[in-house]
Amino acid sequence: MTNSNFSNVPRTANANRQLTLNFSPIKFEDVEICVGIYQYQSKEQLDALREKHGNTHVFHRDNKNQILCVSIVSSGEVLGEESITIPLSKNLYLCAALIRAALLNYLHRLGRRILGYDPIEFISDQAQDNFLAKVLPPDTQLPTWLSVKPLYTAAIRTVNFDNQSLSLGLALNARTTKWIEQPCDALVREGFSLTGLYVSQLILSRDSRMAPRLKLLGRVQSIENGQLTLTDSRSGTCTVAASEVFLEPRHEAFNLCLVHLFGKKTPHIKQALDNEIATFRSGPARLEKLQTIIQYFANHPIEFVPGATFTLEPFLTEANPQNFPAVHIARSAIYVLDPTGEKTSAWNDGGLNDYGPYTAQTFTPSTPRICVICQQTRKGRVEQFLYKFFNGVTVPKLKRQPFAKGFIHKYALDGAEPEFFLTEDNTAEAYNRAVRQALAHQTRKNFKWDLALVQIDEAFHQLYGDNNPYLTTKAAFLAEQIPVQEFQIETVDVPDRNLCYVLNTMGLATYAKLGGIPWLIKANPTIAHELVFGLGSAYVSEGRLGHREQVVGITTVFSGDGNYRLSNLSQAVPFTDYQDALLQSLRDTIGKIKRSMNWQAGEHIRLIFHAFKPLKNSEAEAVKKLMGELGDYDVEYAFIHIIKEHPYILFDALQKGIQDYSTNSIKGVFAPVRGGFLRLSRSEVLLSLTGAKELKRVEDGIPSPVLLRLHRQSSFQDTTYLTRQVFTFSCHSWRSFFPSPMPVTIMYSELIAKMLGQLGTVSRWNPNAMLGRIGETRWFL
Repeated sequence: MTNSNFSNVPRTANANRQLTLNFSPIKFEDVEICVGIYQYQSKEQLDALREKHGNTHVFHRDNKNQILCVSIVSSGEVLGEESITIPLSKNLYLCAALIRAALLNYLHRLGRRILGYDPIEFISDQAQDNFLAKVLPPDTQLPTWLSVKPLYTAAIRTVNFDNQSLSLGLALNARTTKWIEQPCDALVREGFSLTGLYVSQLILSRDSRMAPRLKLLGRVQSIENGQLTLTDSRSGTCTVAASEVFLEPRHEAFNLCLVHLFGKKTPHIKQALDNEIATFRSGPARLEKLQTIIQYFANHPIEFVPGATFTLEPFLTEANPQNFPAVHIARSAIYVLDPTGEKTSAWNDGGLNDYGPYTAQTFTPSTPRICVICQQTRKGRVEQFLYKFFNGVTVPKLKRQPFAKGFIHKYALDGAEPEFFLTEDNTAEAYNRAVRQALAHQTRKNFKWDLALVQIDEAFHQLYGDNNPYLTTKAAFLAEQIPVQEFQIETVDVPDRNLCYVLNTMGLATYAKLGGIPWLIKANPTIAHELVFGLGSAYVSEGRLGHREQVVGITTVFSGDGNYRLSNLSQAVPFTDYQDALLQSLRDTIGKIKRSMNWQAGEHIRLIFHAFKPLKNSEAEAVKKLMGELGDYDVEYAFIHIIKEHPYILFDALQKGIQDYSTNSIKGVFAPVRGGFLRLSRSEVLLSLTGAKELKRVEDGIPSPVLLRLHRQSSFQDTTYLTRQVFTFSCHSWRSFFPSPMPVTIMYSELIAKMLGQLGTVSRWNPNAMLGRIGETRWFL
């Protein structure tokens, strides 16, 4: 008997697309197995069982807080406090654990380097899989210690498509990984300089099937007598023997290895390597490679319990529509550009050019006072740049002129009054002196700057805390309730054909920072008052191994007057405090909105939470308890985990790609259309937020969708409605005219968390500054 658990559901193929999901149904023999049972007590108990019996048994913790034990060898004993006999098909989650273990053992026997268990991550170490070896000139030798190879991710997962039964399959994906496997002492003997590079130590796994993993130790400051002195190191690791560590195979170190080995040939080799990797990442090549691996396992059954084997079937595809889930397309956003709702557009930038911003009639100041902080040696170039910013730039022969009106006319201002304050050099202290001059000037003249435009260097992004001129400048101005818009000096000399797009984006963010509303997005009318809370996070640390803190940002969106509006109560807090901060934000927002919109007892309220992590049951319960304290309302909840990293990817075989005009190449071949989504189960949805048009570079290959996962405590479970809303919010960013790869609820929260975390590294920063007027602007864009 075989069991792949797919029902025949008639579907109609779409003539404009042909999607393939990288999900291979698993076909297995359904036999009865003896399952031993322990009551789960602790992680240590489970680890001990696996360490003692892992060669002969598989252990799986189920949702009943039990440990299920199954022998995978014919002579294996029955373990457990009790035992039962069940058909494999009656417990697909246990079946998944057994198949995962069998696949891992099979790959280990094949000699594959295995890096992860769930999902299984493995590398083929065969010489022909090294991309670097493929691109070398015939007369050039490659040492075995330097390579770029495919890294495959194999995730055993269950899906439950609409009108189909629960099914088991394997999601297979691939990316590339770099390796530098020469110990540092050998590199030093060859004359390679380690100074400034990060080194790692190989750590053995307790599981003999797993390859050793690299643990980052620190950055090399100096070397003497075979000992490396480290900076930005892990606590207690200041020196280490060069023979015990390896270079971390990041971009910089890998490129230096190429130069060390190939000298003048390096540029040609590097370009060829980049092209080879870009081809592998492209839709057609990646799909072909993945299908080849699936076909191999289709032809090689693997025994996963004594007497029963499994094989893999081809990826699910619309070319065979009876088993493919229904595909939906989210509706395009409608941008609203005036309070009456009469001026609307399906194109945000086109609407702005035609009608002006949403707050055109009410925005103040109509002639903002702007201080400009720039280095005195760059003043002339900055003046030219800002003239184009304020007054516009027209590019000959360009069909669409995105910034011909300039900032002043595009945003319906009367003018702008910039005044320069110059820095002597590019140090933080020089910038601080210029800031003090600007603030003293406003005090003497008895007015307040509406905006600070700050010229920075690209290199500032590598500086930390008080040494970063941009961070210290931003901290000083925000403390005085003055928003800041930076621009890099490297951007100033960009040709007008590209500069017009840079200025257009800068103008959008600047207007929002001044407190203006460029546009709103029309909300679908519902019978419920609707509030959406976004939780995003960022890590902030000094260097890569210094003290690391996770900061959580909170953003609120609500529907009012038929449009989605962003609340002015956004904030950021340390991770340990985020639950209390979320509840306080919920309390404050509800109180503010129910007064302004005159909510009455018994009214229907819908609360939706977008989170960067799965919310715990206790957190969901805390939200429900708080709502019960705030009033007598009919409340429903949706808790959604928005996942960037997951094993799924979609291919559209009919997508021929879009021309990239900067390189005249074709990008996004096989990329699904933006806004397409399909349900993997009642609680999981795949949504494409980046299509071929939205890809920035050809080298980006094929984009990944986001995975939306609805929490079990959600009382509002219309995943189609919730998915369409996430898509709409991805169109609502005032940071760029391009659609965002994440909804604004998450993206704004991440920006707030990142910026406040970075400002927290400045010694004179006072977070209470955000409690003032500046906290009600989009200062973080």
